[in-house]
Amino acid sequence: MTDKKAEMMDTAIDLFSEKGYHFTSIQQITEACGISKGAFYKHFASKESMMLALLEKHQNTLLGEAELYNTGKDRSPYEQLISKIRLELEKSVEYRSFFKILFTEFMSTEDSEVNKKIKEFQEVLRNWHKRSLEEAFGPAADPIIQDLTAVLEGVLKEYLMLMMGRNEPLPLEKLARFIFETLHALVQRSGQIQPILQTDKDASVSAFTGREGMKVQLQLLLPEVNSQSSDTDRQKDKQTIEMALEELHQDFPREFLMEALLGYLQRRPYLSEKIENVKEIWKEWKGETSHL
Repeated sequence: MTDKKAEMMDTAIDLFSEKGYHFTSIQQITEACGISKGAFYKHFASKESMMLALLEKHQNTLLGEAELYNTGKDRSPYEQLISKIRLELEKSVEYRSFFKILFTEFMSTEDSEVNKKIKEFQEVLRNWHKRSLEEAFGPAADPIIQDLTAVLEGVLKEYLMLMMGRNEPLPLEKLARFIFETLHALVQRSGQIQPILQTDKDASVSAFTGREGMKVQLQLLLPEVNSQSSDTDRQKDKQTIEMALEELHQDFPREFLMEALLGYLQRRPYLSEKIENVKEIWKEWKGETSHL
């Protein structure tokens, strides 16, 4: 990302937070950055496309940095989970102006591209939370994994709202460990707790079917790509995944292009198995749509 594009995005967040997303014009953004409207349109097709880019940036930053904790062999699974919780708290506080915009400016009932992206982001984040809990606690968490995920997200949101509403900082390391210990206590009693949310395989697989399932699977691969050591390979793999995601956003994804992109990614050893899962979903979805 160019320095000017990053500057424009940071400036836009400040203006959206101060004036409101819907009451901030492109002209106000360009004037604040000291650039022309033409320079704005070199990077973004519209104000909405800028907001979509901001969502994408936050998601990739959070998941990319958090996934690096999985590569530390000296960290136990519990310590990895604590570090991920702390990082999510830190990033959420750092981007508190951005989250304020999401909480106050966009109604979940509105059928807009930004709302669709917000829901997609929430789905990716929820599946990442679930996977992180499974990696930390193993089979002991299986009976209550859906409820455990809901508890983690509810606690995180409530503490973040407290910090934002009161503008009162909390000791994030201590808070991350407190949240972990709360989750751990629930896992230790999982055999005695009656789960509230559905935990059968159909419920967990439903998030990974169809077009939306492919998007989620591919989004979850970006952190693994970001953790690769070779800058050249990482950039190629990331661009390929982003091209596949862009194609899946089209009304009619091009079959030849999707299969070429997935074929390239499957040849990457560290992605091969997971891309096979995406290809299976693609085949099923393609078969369904061909009968429409």
